[in-house]
Amino acid sequence: MRGVVACPQPEAAEVGRRTLLAGGNAVDAAIATGFAQFAVDPQMCGIGGFGVMQVYHAPSGDHVTLEFLGRAPMKAAPDMFVDKVKRKLRFDQWEMDGRVNEIGHLSVACPGAVLGLWEAHRRYGSLPWAELAQPAIRLLEEGFPVPGELADLWRRPPTQPGASSMLEVLSATEASRKIYVGGDGRTREQGQVLRNPDYARALGEIAEKGPGVLYTGWMADRIAEEFAANGGLLSKEDLSQYRVGVDKTVKVDYRGHVVAGVPPPSSGVQVAQILRILEGYDLHAMGSGTAGFLNLMALAQKASFADRARHLGDPAFQEVPVDEVFLSLPRAAEWRRRIDAREPFEVTAGGVESQHTTTVSAIDAEGTAAALTHTLATPASGVVVDGLGFMFNNAMHMFDPQPGRPFSIAPGKARISAMTPTIVFRDGQPWAVVGAPGATKIPTGVLQAVVNMVDFGMSPTEAVSAPRIHCEGGQVDVEARVYFGVKDDLEAMGHTVSKSGYSYDPFFSLVHVAAADPATGRLEGAADPRGRGGLAVVD
Repeated sequence: MRGVVACPQPEAAEVGRRTLLAGGNAVDAAIATGFAQFAVDPQMCGIGGFGVMQVYHAPSGDHVTLEFLGRAPMKAAPDMFVDKVKRKLRFDQWEMDGRVNEIGHLSVACPGAVLGLWEAHRRYGSLPWAELAQPAIRLLEEGFPVPGELADLWRRPPTQPGASSMLEVLSATEASRKIYVGGDGRTREQGQVLRNPDYARALGEIAEKGPGVLYTGWMADRIAEEFAANGGLLSKEDLSQYRVGVDKTVKVDYRGHVVAGVPPPSSGVQVAQILRILEGYDLHAMGSGTAGFLNLMALAQKASFADRARHLGDPAFQEVPVDEVFLSLPRAAEWRRRIDAREPFEVTAGGVESQHTTTVSAIDAEGTAAALTHTLATPASGVVVDGLGFMFNNAMHMFDPQPGRPFSIAPGKARISAMTPTIVFRDGQPWAVVGAPGATKIPTGVLQAVVNMVDFGMSPTEAVSAPRIHCEGGQVDVEARVYFGVKDDLEAMGHTVSKSGYSYDPFFSLVHVAAADPATGRLEGAADPRGRGGLAVVD
């Protein structure tokens, strides 16, 4: 099968390439790549994680979002963290006694990653499920040399006062320490071979028997026992009752293209809203990278974060005005009026989001496209159940500990997510699959890649490599390659500008694109130069 796979890990991209060569379609390639990411990026994603996936299946014409986000355990209570709050760090991020919402069993939400990939395979896969997991199982059994980026992540100090270091995360449970921390108390070094036979056996059973072994079988029993014995809330009932959401995509017409995103509680509506605002301007005439263009881009991004703070949430728990706000032409026109009039506005709240996420973009020559983004949250709980080998998410850290607010805890609730796997259609066919990790920089990174390709005719590589900005509140973050004169102009327009010291800064998210031209059949892709990047084109 001809096709393209792009993701942040070269080892995983190679697995995607081999899956295409074996005759798999884009969905097979995305699933196999996702499994491989479980192995080679174990604090970014895994069996204990969650995510969202958009699929367009060319043979059937089906176009769906599969939502498998982390959900608060049924025993969770809105006030469960109130007496543990020490201080507010930023927006809705809180430091707590013992960091119980960040590290350990109480921080874990019910994972959905395996069921999400299973549902994608059940509906649209063509190769056997067990076959798709085998490369990841081999990576876990035989091991792989720890890349520099992963070794650097494990050595990372706290990102801010009150947060945890990666060493604290990796040392949170004895089972985790045995895998990631040596006898000298130091994390594994670059080039050391990392093996995880327990994880290989767990994934092997899931490959052989399906996800039931994890959600209703002996693994569920073992997980429930572990959490009950260590003050956690995750139970066998949570696992057995977990269901993958199958939803419509959020679509917006943009300059002759249809941009399809994922619905709430994920952030495809943000990308759609910003495009609604931008379509009222001639961006090509402004010029890419000019002060006028970047001013508009920054304010349109900020507008979307203002509406996100007010309105985005889990639709099962609150009304989310998708058509009335995020896709509304009158709302976009009102934002353009305020931007043109230079009316000030603020973003009143934000959410705890994580850079510890990963993505897969895949497309094949038949026109099937798959966009997968998945995560362990911020960056993981440190909880590894002895004998299972995989780490659990810490998605409870992503909730507001104060009851009665939009992002507050509720049993079974999913926290809003910045994950935004996107498919762009041209002439009714998938043209580009765009995804990224990078917390709240995901929607702005995906957006800018789409604008670069549509408005400025950039290739996928040019689109993900171009200098990027981000604005979700009080300042505009810019890469070092944004010229000093443009920075001065933005400040003269009233912006507070924070300039990165890096020309290619992973702070701005790692955008990956898989593309197929419907007119010529040409396949191409791009891996963001801000990270390691893996790209496989099978032609």
